[in-house]
Formats: sequence, structure tokens, C-alpha cells
Amino acid sequence: MRQLKSIFTAIIIVLFICNFSSFAQKINCLDCHENMIKGTAHDGVVSCGDCHRNIKNEDHAGAGKNVDCGMCHKANSDQVNNDVHRKLLNLKTEKLPTCQTCHGTHQISPIDKITNKQKIFCGKCHKENKLVSAYHTRSDIGKSCLKCHQKKSYKDDLAQSVHKKLSCQNCHSYVLNNIKDHKNAPIGGPKADCYLCHSAIANIHKESIHGISLAEGINEAAQCWNCHGSHNILPLSDKNNKVHGSNLIKTCGKCHDNADFIKKFAFAVKAPGKMYSLSVHGKLVKSEKNAATCITCHGSHDIKNRVQADSKISGVNLPNTCIECHPKVVKEYEQSIHWIGVKKGVREAPSCNDCHSEHNIHAINTADKRNEIKKIQDKTCLQCHQNLLLSERYGMKGSAADKYEDSYHGLAVNRGDNKAAMCVDCHGVHKILPKSHIESSINPQNIVATCKACHKKATDVFAKSYSHTTEAKTSARYIEDIVGSIYFWLIIVVIGGMIVHNLLILFFELRKRYKKAANEIRIPRFTPNELIQHVTLLTSFIVLAITGFQLKFPDSWFGRLFYYLGLDESLRQNIHRVAAVVMIVLSVYHVFYLLFTSRGRDVLKGLLPKLADLTQAAGNVLFYLRLKKKHPDFDNYNYIEKAEYWALIWGTIVMGATGFLLWFPTLVGNWAPVWFIKVCEIVHFYEAILATLAIVVWHWFFVIFHPKEYPISFTCINGQMTLEHYKEEHRLKFHIVVAEWVEVQQGKREEKKLGHFTKLFISALEKNGINHADLFKHEIENDEHLQEYLKTKGLLDDGMMG
Repeated sequence: MRQLKSIFTAIIIVLFICNFSSFAQKINCLDCHENMIKGTAHDGVVSCGDCHRNIKNEDHAGAGKNVDCGMCHKANSDQVNNDVHRKLLNLKTEKLPTCQTCHGTHQISPIDKITNKQKIFCGKCHKENKLVSAYHTRSDIGKSCLKCHQKKSYKDDLAQSVHKKLSCQNCHSYVLNNIKDHKNAPIGGPKADCYLCHSAIANIHKESIHGISLAEGINEAAQCWNCHGSHNILPLSDKNNKVHGSNLIKTCGKCHDNADFIKKFAFAVKAPGKMYSLSVHGKLVKSEKNAATCITCHGSHDIKNRVQADSKISGVNLPNTCIECHPKVVKEYEQSIHWIGVKKGVREAPSCNDCHSEHNIHAINTADKRNEIKKIQDKTCLQCHQNLLLSERYGMKGSAADKYEDSYHGLAVNRGDNKAAMCVDCHGVHKILPKSHIESSINPQNIVATCKACHKKATDVFAKSYSHTTEAKTSARYIEDIVGSIYFWLIIVVIGGMIVHNLLILFFELRKRYKKAANEIRIPRFTPNELIQHVTLLTSFIVLAITGFQLKFPDSWFGRLFYYLGLDESLRQNIHRVAAVVMIVLSVYHVFYLLFTSRGRDVLKGLLPKLADLTQAAGNVLFYLRLKKKHPDFDNYNYIEKAEYWALIWGTIVMGATGFLLWFPTLVGNWAPVWFIKVCEIVHFYEAILATLAIVVWHWFFVIFHPKEYPISFTCINGQMTLEHYKEEHRLKFHIVVAEWVEVQQGKREEKKLGHFTKLFISALEKNGINHADLFKHEIENDEHLQEYLKTKGLLDDGMMG
């Protein structure tokens, strides 16, 4: 049975072949058709029947189109199924390229005779971007790529990508076409051929700032894979996609927050991604809410800078960008005087970014709304409307903002009153119009309604009485000027008269006190030489302080005053330097005085710090805290005077050294570190503040503001103190003077070896007609503290007491 079936099958096959052969022999295609394959790749290789096997008789209308090239070209036919058209684009069957689409039907040229395959084959459909590699590519060619590219699991990444149906050759066609060069030198040529499929997007990208930069040879500019990734490109809806809204900060920030990138390409905005992350938009996106991302404002593939045509972030186009999320606000803004200025090309006219900033936009509708509005007012409204240059350039009233800050509203707002009127309360927020506009909130017809928003009983007179500045050449301005002038001169005359009156009383009382002190026994505190040094030092110090702080604070009241009086920068610096030279010369002389004069050495010895100064300082504080009953006894120079003296020495050295280097900065040369001059500026400034405050708070308190000295110590005028005052303030030194005299009386010290101050003390007593011996004896007999001191020195006996 099986044999019969085999024989029957064989008979059928033989009959089929015979029938086909008879057909081929029976039908001669050239009877109707000319030889269409003559001179082609198929000439002499195949016959008509080899391709058109489905034609069985002369009546074959339309049957000639059904040709299966795979009967001979099976390998290439199978490879067609791997091409990008089928794997990624998901084209409909009728739109898919066939063998005939690329090679034609009968006039098929030999492959080896075609020099520009891309133009001949791909150019039929792709007018711009053509396939770089061979169209017929083996499906397993990617395996050979993995032999070298094993460092990363590209296969795993690609499996999750939107390109998971593609193979290496679909994107890296240039590499495959130049595989020999790629093996030896893998650098060079396009990394991937994204433009083949995404030509429309590619054309947009070429016009962007990134595309232009790439065309100019800036290879660091963003390419497809920099933003979208390479093998792991995920769907746009996937939260892990690099261009998903929640990831854009990191993706864009890779370049735009990179310090090296910012420096190399001079980015105008530094670290925008970090600023955006702190903005209201960034916070909303982070909390998975719908808000503006980088793409919303800058675009995706069509990113352009401010000056490029059709830029989404140029001042004139910003409203069109912001309107996507803020339609109502933008519509209001586009009716404002600010928008009119922007349309006319006024650079300083504010657009959205100028008031709200670009990346660090803060929320306004918060619980602390009024405070946020105040921040915008301080950083935007006042910054422009207080700018004298802009006021002069555009003929605005530059004093308007200053007048507001001096008004009750401005002062109350700065004091933290959230109900006081701010700029937006009177002028509006986005629809800001000039006063002359009929719809302006400050137009005379609307101003009452504006004021009534806060002042329910506001009247026309009340509303019109409030303005930043009254218009010139009006009766109101005329009256204001008259009243202001009257009060100005009234203050000058009245307060000036009071000052003169009080100075007369002050000088009279001072003269009276000075004469009274002149009739008392006076002890020399300073010599005439030391008084001259003190006056010179005081004068040079005050001049240095005034001229120095005038440079640092030119807009202060005293800075403007001295400038008004003629102390311009040239004169100021010359005076400052002369005063510095005077102080330095005085300091050098003072050192000579201390070392090479007997009086100077005595002064230096008295000013040297001692351990006893610490105990005296503690005792003095405890006394004034009422924790100690006895006031400490001070030497000729107490701890207060020593502290300010050595602080003066230190300050003079520091100020002199840093001032000299700032005067002649080029002397630094290359021997100092780069921070040296800047540090000198810092030290010079802060040391000046420290010295000035020390003089006012410390020195002037003890010589002027102390209740026992007020209004001034006469010691700085004549260098003398009354005996009683000296005994109270410098009791220990008085005891030392008496002790030295006792030593002379007892033969324990030669008279010529008395201390310098003791000699001055005795001489002063003699000039006052006082017998110093009688005075000293009287003090010893009546001063218990002096008696205790002399006993500790072994100088007190009964004979002296008698």
C-alpha cells in the first residue's frame, strides 16, 4: 500500500514537471514582451519563468507582479525582516519597502556597479537622511558587537527601551559600514543615526542653540543621547525616563549646573537647576503635581537663547510661554504699560522674568502672601523705580519710590505691617497702567475707589492728597514748598539759637570750674610734651577716622556732608595720607621719647602690664557690683589706662602697616600670597571700626562721660589734677611718692635717686606754695591707708607719728 502511494506521488510530480516544462516551452514571453532584463544583473542568469512562476497561460493579466525574490535571494529576503522600517516604525504592509521599491523590477543594476548605493536606493524615499550601512544586515550581527562591548549590559538596557525591537546595526549603521576602521580607532564619525528615523525632530534641533553649537564645532552641546539616554530610552510616560518632568533637573543640570561647563562656556545663569529645585515650580514637580518644567519654558528640541528668533524665553515671547499655565495673569499683563514698553523694544521694560525671576520663582498665594509680595516689591518695583539712571533715561520721577518709603505706608510696611499699602495695592499687580489711562487704578476718576479698598470713608480730597510727589507748577506744590522753606529756616534759627544759648552756659560753667580748680593744689599728670603728643594723636586719629569712613560710606549723611563741603576724593585721600604720616611720625617720636628720656622711661615702666592689674580689674568690678566694700588702690596708670594704651600701640602698628601696603600695593610684588592685599583691606577696615569704637566707648567715657569728669576732664587741657582727685584716683601712686620721701628722710634712699614722678610731685607742691614735708607728715598722721602701706614697707615709727 505504501509503495503504491509513493508511486502515485512520483507520477503526480513527474506530470507536474512535464506540464510546467511544456508550458515554458509553449509560452514565449518575447512574443509579446521585449527583453526587459537585457543588460541587467539578471541578463543570462535567469529567464522570465524563473521569476514569474505563477504565470500558467497567455491570459495572465496582473499575475506578473507577484514575484518572490526570496526564491533565489533567500538570505537577503530574510534579512529584510530585520530592518528599521519593520522593527520600529510599525508601518502598514502597503507602505513597507519591498525588493522592487529599492532595486526596481526588470532594470536591476548589478550591485558592484553602483557607487552611491544610499543615493540610488534610499534616495527614492529619504531625500535628506539616508541609511549609512548596508540595508541587508544579518540579524545576528549584534552578537559580534558584544564581543568588544561587554563592559556594560547593553542588551539588558535595550530590552527595556522603546527601541527594544532594534538591533545594533539599525542605529549604528555608520560603524558597521566602517567596521575595519572602527576596530582600530573607534573614535570618530557619528555615534548613532537617530536622524534617519527622527528627521523632522532633527531639523528642529539643528535650529536650536544646541544644534547651532554642534554645527560650530562645540561637541559638548547636547545631542540626542545626552538628554534621552542611549540604549535605555524609556517611554515618555515612564517616571524613570531621563526627560520625564521629575528627572529634567538632573538631566539638564548635568551640563547647566556643572561648574566647569559654566566657566568654559560663560553661561549667563549659574546653576539654574539648583535654583529651579527651590522654586515653586520645582517643589510642585517634586511632589508629583503638574507644574512647569524645563521643557515647558524652554521647549524640548527647539531650545533657543534669548536673542534667537522665536525664542520662548525672549522678553517679547515670554507671555506666550507663560500663558500656557497662567492665561488670566498674562491677559492682564498684556494690557499694562510694562508690556507696551517690551513691545516697543525698551530693554528695561519688565517682562515676566524681570519681576518673578527665571528659575527661583517663589509662590505668592501662600499663608505668608503679603510677605512674599513685599519681597517682590523690594527686589523689583523699588529697584527699578529708585534707579536714577532709568529715571533720567525715560523721564520718570526717580524720587517717587523714595517718597513712598518715607511715607506712612512705606514705613509701616518696613516695620512688618501686613495691612499697610504696598505698590500692588494702589497700582495693581499685572495690569499696571499710567495715571493718564482711563482704566488706571490711580487715574483721578478711579483713585477714590482705590483708596476705599482700605479706607472705607475715603473722599476725593483725601484720595488726591496722597501721592508720591506733588506735580510741579501747581498751587499745592507751591504751598508745600513755602511751608517746607519756612520750617527749614525755623529749625536753623530756633535750634541754632538753643545751641548758642547752651554753649554760653557750658563755657561759663567750665570756666568757673577751671578757676576753682586753679585755686586748689594741682599735681602734674602729664608734661607739656606729653600734652602736645596727645593733641597731635587725637587730631590725626579723628581726621583719619572721618576721611577713612567717608571713603567706605560715601552715601552716609556725614559722607554727603563733607563732600558738599568740598571734600572730594582727591582731597580726601591726600588729607587721609597726611594724617597717617603725622601719626606714624608721632609714633616714632613717642618710641624715642619712651626710650631716651628719663620721664619717658618712667612712663614706660608705669605702663608695663603686671599681674596685679588683673586682680585690680576684678576688684574694681566687684566693688561696683557691691560685692566688695573697698575700692582697689591704683598706681599712676591703672588697668583701664594700660589696656587702652597698648591697644593704641597695637592698632597703630596694624593700621600703619596695612595702610602703607594699601597706599603702595605694587610693593607686594610676588613675595606675598594672592589673598594678601584683600586681607589687608579687611584688617584695615575692621581695625578702624574697632579703634574708633574703643575710643568712643572706653577712652571718652573716662575722660568725658564719667559722672566725675563730665563734661570734660581738665587733665587733657593742662595736664594736671587736683591733689584730692589724684589721691582718690591714684592712691597707690601717692603712697609710693610718700614712701620714697620717707626713705630719704630715714637715709634709706638718696634724694637724687627719687623717682622722676616723685620729683615732679614735690616740685608741683613747691610751686603751689605748699611745704611738701608738712603735707606728707599731715597725710601720714591722718590717712590710715597710708599708715598701713608704710608699715608694710617697714617705714613707719612712733617718731614720725609724733
